[in-house]
Amino acid sequence: MVDKIALIIGNSKYNGSDYLANPINDAKEIGKTLTRLGFDCTVLYDLSRDDMISEIDLYISRLEKSKNTISLFYFSGHGIQVYDQNFLVPIDFQIEDKVTNRLIKVQPIVDRMSEHSDIRLIMLDACRNNPDAQKVEQAEGLLDITNTRSMYVGGKEVKISGLAKMKSDRNTFIAFAAAAGDFAYDGSGNLSPFTEALVRNIESVDLPLSNLMIRVRKEVFAITQNKQKTWDHSSLEAPFYFNPGSLILYTGNIMAIIGLAISFCIYSLVLGSHDSSAIQIALTSLLPISALGVLLYGMQSVYSRLRGNIEYKDERRWTIQDHITLSAQKGIIGGFLGAILGSFWISVPYYYEWQKEYQYFTNVEKPASLGFITTEIAIATTFVASLLGTLCIMFTRLTFQYKKTSLVSTRTWFRTLLGSSAGGTISGIIAAPFLMAYFGRLSRPPVTPEFLLPGAVFGSSIIIFSIVNFDYESLSLRRIVKSGAASVAALIGGAIASIVVFGPLYLLGIVQKVTESLENNFHHFPTMLAGSIAYGTPVGFVLGIVIGLAIVFTEKWSSKPIV
Repeated sequence: MVDKIALIIGNSKYNGSDYLANPINDAKEIGKTLTRLGFDCTVLYDLSRDDMISEIDLYISRLEKSKNTISLFYFSGHGIQVYDQNFLVPIDFQIEDKVTNRLIKVQPIVDRMSEHSDIRLIMLDACRNNPDAQKVEQAEGLLDITNTRSMYVGGKEVKISGLAKMKSDRNTFIAFAAAAGDFAYDGSGNLSPFTEALVRNIESVDLPLSNLMIRVRKEVFAITQNKQKTWDHSSLEAPFYFNPGSLILYTGNIMAIIGLAISFCIYSLVLGSHDSSAIQIALTSLLPISALGVLLYGMQSVYSRLRGNIEYKDERRWTIQDHITLSAQKGIIGGFLGAILGSFWISVPYYYEWQKEYQYFTNVEKPASLGFITTEIAIATTFVASLLGTLCIMFTRLTFQYKKTSLVSTRTWFRTLLGSSAGGTISGIIAAPFLMAYFGRLSRPPVTPEFLLPGAVFGSSIIIFSIVNFDYESLSLRRIVKSGAASVAALIGGAIASIVVFGPLYLLGIVQKVTESLENNFHHFPTMLAGSIAYGTPVGFVLGIVIGLAIVFTEKWSSKPIV
């Protein structure tokens, strides 16, 4: 058993203009992330020199008592270099003192970690630029590095600058937020650029530490508009993974494998039916072919990303087109897999209802095979789910004001539900006429809410699980449990919403009147169109609520944004 022990320090409350906004946030976020990855974390904030020395001693003593240990030290705050020696700055340091004995030297920390652990990871989001320059370029959220400071060593004034390169023992990895001699930005958001990029990528499955830092470097470079370059030094003797896994076991790939297995099951049912036509067999074969394509695409995408072929774009600078493209990608791929996984929940009840009506009514045509009914519903559900997923995700951030379309920068849970329910309603209005025209023929039972809604609500929870997790890189038991719990909670919320929406419609006889109107005037296009929209609008609204709730719950419980 490997012990993974981390000491995390964030110093923000420096005196006067030396104050930094983000180190405490950095430390909190790193602590939460490393805890999810199995590290035993001690997270501390705003330490004086004496407190830092005491806590570092306690940390080393913990390492001494452990065997087979991975140790990690993270610091966010001010750091400086004097005569090629790196120092961390406690909050009680006074720059006017201009002496180094009130600072914490970094090299001894690394040396002591080397004595008492097998693998050492040191991450220094330090050497923040001169806070006096923070007034420059605030509109861009960047801090201009325009001057240096000085201090006295042995009575001699020396200039201070960014951190210097360091020596290390074997199996040690040291990461700096900025290249040797340069300064790092505190950032205009809630996290520094370095920590923001690190947190975003550190939980990626099966990503070697070297490739992780390449991603971090690219993102920091983009966030700071090419002004900050990270630097790292490694003497590791084997690849290190924060979240080891398997290429084939990424959540997206697992869902593609399950979808492939189910689509082959559907295909086998059609082949096994004695009355299946060549057209039915060819149509059903599209399901496993598509699922195999998704799986191959997923494996290639993961392999390519693990090799470093990834282009980062700061989400704060996303355009509407970027958002729509991402929504469509998640909605279509996730919608397809969700539809395959959820199709039986609609087709099986419908198949047995059709069998029952065929026995009692002479005007009902002979039922198709379960395999082909499932194929029909899988294709139809893919159409609905792709449309539903795309529009629900898209409308969670799109806003329309004064004839102008823009992206919402801050999403509340209410805004998410409002957007997803709007997307679901529009999806229902668009999709319902097509479904009604095909499935509502008088020679077969119509797909009314009592057949469609239960399976569709359950299927939509599978769909949103697919949409949420189809990112290839974030497989973990915790994530699966949280996403699954969110889907179940959303399903319960959808059931409540169904009762609230459809209960009055049934009690007032509106559903019965619409059904009778469609049965008597189905071939009258305006009547069919009006009836299908009457069905599609509330069904789409409920499904939009389900997806919105799943997004809200998943983001809250997993602490990871989806949209």
